[in-house]
Amino acid sequence: MSWKRVVGQTRVKRILERIFTSGRIPSAFLFEGPEGVGKDAAAVEFAKALNCEKGSFEPCDECSSCRQINTLQHPNVRLLFPLPRGEGETKDDGPLDKLDAKTVRTVLEEISRKASDPYHKILIPKAQIIKISSIREVIHENSLSLFKRGYRVIIVIQAEELGVESANALLKVLEEPSPHTVFILTTSKKNILLPTIVSRCQTIRFDLLSEDEIASALTEKIGIAEADARLKARLASGSLSKAMVLVGTETLRMREESLEILRDIYAFDYGKFSSRSKKIVEERDSVRALALLQMLQIWLRDAAIMNYGSADKIINVDKRDVLEKMSQSFDKNGLLQASARIDRSIAEVEGNVNLALVFVNLFMDLSALLKKKIEVQHG
Repeated sequence: MSWKRVVGQTRVKRILERIFTSGRIPSAFLFEGPEGVGKDAAAVEFAKALNCEKGSFEPCDECSSCRQINTLQHPNVRLLFPLPRGEGETKDDGPLDKLDAKTVRTVLEEISRKASDPYHKILIPKAQIIKISSIREVIHENSLSLFKRGYRVIIVIQAEELGVESANALLKVLEEPSPHTVFILTTSKKNILLPTIVSRCQTIRFDLLSEDEIASALTEKIGIAEADARLKARLASGSLSKAMVLVGTETLRMREESLEILRDIYAFDYGKFSSRSKKIVEERDSVRALALLQMLQIWLRDAAIMNYGSADKIINVDKRDVLEKMSQSFDKNGLLQASARIDRSIAEVEGNVNLALVFVNLFMDLSALLKKKIEVQHG
């Protein structure tokens, strides 16, 4: 199986294969591109290729190294990601030392989920930055001999979340590379990274996935019906992770619900804001909440696209008449700002912020951002 775990990204795979075959492995990579398109998955597979006992770009998935990396338990491979700060934590503590037992258990569970599904986004409550203590552990390990032959591979997930101290410490490591050590940074926000870090990495851009690639992945990996897979693929905007969030949801009903929310926002109906927020909280389903936010964002995206005269690129192709009215009803710049505001709400839901607070504040902000022109008609 191996590289088949990475959906699409044929161009990226060819670049990595050429690098592997040349034997000149850079000390640092930056995998950048939209969320949910396979950056982390490719990082894990490349780490596997560098450590496979058969020495092939196509890992065997049978040797002890491959099996250990498949469970993210190989001593040569480390994952760094945002973690919360423990109570009373000091600069001398390790990244997990002062975390309570429940949080440590969550960290281990999230790593296990990442091993099972490389497209899973690791989410730890109250985690905000990649801590300096995580970088210091890596620096210490770099001074030691490899546990096994191959390469030490440090995968820095969500590299844009590096704290200032962490980023500076990592930069120093990148400036003084160790032999047989490879850093792979993954990010969907390259512009946030220190330019000096970016300049030390070989950057590889990842593309959005096609609808066919996402639909095939959904039918093959999860076994959902082809028609439903195609609808979810269309709504996922090129991201397999977004499509996975939609799995298990009634996509069409949720699409209509999100359209109703936009109508409420147009009318500035505070009573409906409150009742909808209350319903979301009572459901206690953060996955559904995320899917609803993505649906709202898709409507706004499509309306903005219609505003710019690119109707051939809309996702809700069967709702063109509704989108035409929306594009006339809402200010163009407001649509773009509203979509960006939803990004913030998505991050809040992922960070376990109170759902009622997230949605009430979002609805109020969207009402201010979406300047009215004429009433949105029912579709």
